[in-house]
This record gives sequence, C-alpha cells and structure tokens, in this order.
Amino acid sequence: MSISTFDTLKYVRRLERAGMSLELAEAQAEVLTEAFNVNLDQLVTKDYFEGRMTARFSEQDARIDKLFAEQGARFEKRFAEQDAKFEKRFAEQDAKFEKRFAEQRAYMDVKFAEIDAKFRFFGWTQAVIVAAVIIPYIERLIAL
Repeated sequence: MSISTFDTLKYVRRLERAGMSLELAEAQAEVLTEAFNVNLDQLVTKDYFEGRMTARFSEQDARIDKLFAEQGARFEKRFAEQDAKFEKRFAEQDAKFEKRFAEQRAYMDVKFAEIDAKFRFFGWTQAVIVAAVIIPYIERLIAL
C-alpha cells in the first residue's frame, strides 16, 4: 500500500480560489501537514496487518491444537481406565465361570461314574440271566 503525499501547494491554491486569504490557507495547510505527519506513524499498512493477523491466527491455532491434544490425552486416559475396569470385571467373571464349570464337571464325573457302575451291574446281571436261561436252552438243543 503506497502512501500518497499531501500536496500543500495545491491545497493552498484551492483554498485561495474558494475565497480564503493566502495566510489563512497556508496556516491551514501547515496544520493539516503536521496532522498527517503525526498520524502517519499510526497508520497500519496492509503487510503489517496481515503479518499481525497471521501471527494471531498461528497463536490461536497452536492454542487450539494444544487444547485438542490435552483433550485427546484425557480421553485416552479415561478409555484406558474403563478398559482396565472391563478387563478386571471380565477376569472376575471368567474365574467365576471356570469355578462353576469345574464344579459342574466334577458333579457330572460323579454322576457318570454312578451310571457306569449301574451299567456294569446290569451287564453282569444280564450275563447271569443269559447264563442261567440261554445256556440250558442251548444244551437242550444240542442234546436233541
């Protein structure tokens, strides 16, 4: 952005044409020149403004990125805590199930052993019946 200079001579001539005295026109031109020179240092250039805005946006972006990182860390911590709680709870449940299944297996082993004993008994009784009934029948058949 270029700063145009204030043409005091042109300003004085314009005021004279409008009917102002030369002395008054020159005084007014001097005052305006001083005002412009004092305020010229206070003017913001486009480059300065863009630089400041870029810096501010960069600061804001960095702050937002930091906050997101902190929030992400908090989430990760909470999820890790929850995962640990779930894992502990699942391990407790697994232990209960394993204990219960072991009890059931022991119970079933006892019951199957009882059933096996009964079948062995029935097997022997059938053998005795076969021996008592069929063997004499076979002997009679053979004797004929």
